[in-house]
Amino acid sequence: MTDPRPAGSNFGMTYMFAKTFVADLEAMARFYEAVLGLIPFARHQDTMLGRPISEIMYQASYPGGPAFTMISYTDGNPPPPGEAVQGFVATDLGATCERAIAHGGTVPQPIREVPEYGIKVAFILDPEGHVIEVIEMIGQ
Repeated sequence: MTDPRPAGSNFGMTYMFAKTFVADLEAMARFYEAVLGLIPFARHQDTMLGRPISEIMYQASYPGGPAFTMISYTDGNPPPPGEAVQGFVATDLGATCERAIAHGGTVPQPIREVPEYGIKVAFILDPEGHVIEVIEMIGQ
């Protein structure tokens, strides 16, 4: 199948992943894997904006394609259904954060390195407070 949509982006940004918040990570993993055939490739525990998280990352459905991740706050207070995290890859994470601030967004915590995944990461909040996770590959 040929995709008729034109491709491209400004600033070298690539849309890479989406994260959906769930209350019961294990139950939702069973659902998505059984219904949609998703194949998990990694699990990760960390903090996001000061809250502990657990997430399951799934394989992209085609080489180089965007990937799906399910995420859960482990402190027991999930956001209401409908909230998601959009993920982008930047070639210059610092410049991306500066543009976000210049256009009314916020970067509530410093950029940090996650060496086990070979990335730097920042969480940007858009002017309405929606989370955008932006990563930059390191060591390449």
